[in-house]
Amino acid sequence: MSNLKNGVFFFGISDDKIYICFFEKGKNEYKSEINFEIPDSLNSKLNFKIIINLLKNNIRKLEKKLGLFLNIGNISIKSNSYQSIQFSIKNIFDEKKLNKKVITDIVRTGIYQFQNQEKNLSIIHIIINKYVIDDNVYKFYPNDMKFKKIVLELEFICLDKNLVNKVKNLFNECKIQINKIVSYEYAKNFLVNIKDDTMCVSANKVLNGANRSEVYLDESPQRKTSIFNSIFNFFD
Repeated sequence: MSNLKNGVFFFGISDDKIYICFFEKGKNEYKSEINFEIPDSLNSKLNFKIIINLLKNNIRKLEKKLGLFLNIGNISIKSNSYQSIQFSIKNIFDEKKLNKKVITDIVRTGIYQFQNQEKNLSIIHIIINKYVIDDNVYKFYPNDMKFKKIVLELEFICLDKNLVNKVKNLFNECKIQINKIVSYEYAKNFLVNIKDDTMCVSANKVLNGANRSEVYLDESPQRKTSIFNSIFNFFD
């Protein structure tokens, strides 16, 4: 087997089933897919030993089929705990030039305030819906302008924190590094006349930049990419 270089793995997770899909680099449709049913539900107490064994066995099957080694992937979660929450944050300056650091700091403050208020939710996606700068509304980031007052209208796509932690623990036990987590209920909005039983096609589309207003969070504990750098990547 060779290390993965030319594609990406996605895991689609619902209450009763897990899909594993492999996408070749630059492709919108998966090359190979495998799925299996899981006992019980993600919202109840799982028998992790059974789930872990099922996941490991099916990963091995796909590895053998593709001749690739799977140790990192993205996860799409389908859950009734999905919530879309609007959150506005305002800042006033004497006069300042708008740049990436200004936006980054405001978004970071918004995340901090939200997480202090909502202890039971994990933020999965962050969208900047509007920039209101000196009472002028912009849909997308208006670079290099002087201003005094700014309001960011944010949208946080969230899932139940306990559920997200269960999924992270499951993949940690299987020694699979999670790159990014996607909410299927959010991602499916970017599909047009495409069926996505695996929950992976829509996730792949989102992570390839389907929403220009989204800021991407890095879910990998081994990477040192901060929110600051993630937002830089988003603007570039």
